[in-house]
Amino acid sequence: MARQCPTNVTCWFESLRRFCSRSKGSSATNGHLGRCGTVSLVILSAGLAGVGMLPPASQAQEPMPAMPGTPSVLPPPGAAGKLPALPALSDPECTAASAILVDAATGTVLWEKNSRTRRPMASTTKIMTATLMIESGRLDETVTFSQHARATPYANLNAKPGEKFKMRDLLYAVMLRSSNDSCVAVGEHLAGAAWKFSQQMTARARTLGANDTNFVTTNGLYHKNHYSTAFDLALMARHAFQYPLFNEAVSTKEKIIERSLNPKDRLIRNHNKLLTRYEGADGVKTGYVRQSGKCLVASSTRLDQGRPWRLLAVVLNSSDTYGDTARMMDWGRKNFQPIFLAEKNQPLGVTTVADGAAPSVTAIAQDDLQVIVPRQYGKKLEREVRLLKDLPAPVGQSQVVGRAIAVVDGQPLGEVDLVADRAVDQAKTLALVPWTGLSMFLAALTLGPRYARAFTKGSLRRRRRVPSGSGEPDRERESHS
Repeated sequence: MARQCPTNVTCWFESLRRFCSRSKGSSATNGHLGRCGTVSLVILSAGLAGVGMLPPASQAQEPMPAMPGTPSVLPPPGAAGKLPALPALSDPECTAASAILVDAATGTVLWEKNSRTRRPMASTTKIMTATLMIESGRLDETVTFSQHARATPYANLNAKPGEKFKMRDLLYAVMLRSSNDSCVAVGEHLAGAAWKFSQQMTARARTLGANDTNFVTTNGLYHKNHYSTAFDLALMARHAFQYPLFNEAVSTKEKIIERSLNPKDRLIRNHNKLLTRYEGADGVKTGYVRQSGKCLVASSTRLDQGRPWRLLAVVLNSSDTYGDTARMMDWGRKNFQPIFLAEKNQPLGVTTVADGAAPSVTAIAQDDLQVIVPRQYGKKLEREVRLLKDLPAPVGQSQVVGRAIAVVDGQPLGEVDLVADRAVDQAKTLALVPWTGLSMFLAALTLGPRYARAFTKGSLRRRRRVPSGSGEPDRERESHS
């Protein structure tokens, strides 16, 4: 069983390190939990940044050449020294057996409790079900309910065999009403069988770094081999946050759907009562089976320093899901703050270009540079901008030309690449040579005959003045001697 994080700051940074270590190399190649990504960054001893919401590897930038005095990548956790000691933070009151509180944008872990312990997670399973529905790109297809889907235990969509739905409507049925039968119908439609779809869900979880998750059912109904962790559920939720439709669905309180055979049951209401009980609540999913206890994955967004700040909380086997979640989020907002040091596409410097058609190029931030720090650190945080100089032309648009680094007391907490805002071609000096040769050739054609005639006439005049063989030239030279 994973240990509960103590209250001292050393464990706080250790929790960041452990949260990241499981996630390394997972979403960096598949576009998930952050470098961020909304890119997201290595935040506070790595956090989850660089692991979620990232673009596919094919879109990743080549590593930037090392700059004098700057490593090509941030040093591993602990290698760059320790932050100043903080007063111990008391834990939030939490009755859940497992819990975690994460910054949704960067993945920074603010607090955790037994977050790596495998547990049945009930209908929070449907976060991955919905994710694969969205990623299928088939939301406008028609799904026909089978007898097998209709016979799903605790079916609540009240569908009849042969009834037809748009998959987009079933997404709302899954995430609002927590429709178990809809999950089976979707699995059959997308994979041919619900059990095959659950295997796809497990495989997708692995690509996100959720290695302590295994799906046997598409809906979260209990099976001894169906489990996850608070940590993994945070990974999967953060990945799903990159899809606007997912965010729209999980924040919707009620939705009217279209159906072919039961038009009286079209109103879908959200089971997540946090949406009406907590300021800024905007997701995500409830869950309950007897073996799992009450579960909740929740998020809330509020303004902090004029900017939206979204927190993500997971509680498993809780006797007070909404109370635990609210207390965790209040605790996080009281003790931590987001600091924005650069916005995506913000100009942060100008660097020189050698042998270019232009002498310089503007360096802009490739992504937001945001870190989450204890409120005591807010005034100590600085931004360093390091640029490569005399870039050899040509320089491509979006080519990495530097780095912006968030630093507190000399320790880097996060970074973002700086890229060229435009392309700079190589100077066209060599292109003048063919034109110079052509000009000389044309000049020779034009002026050559003229000079030749002038030379010939001059020679004839000299011959007339000085007849060949006379002694006068010698006499003239003698008279001037």
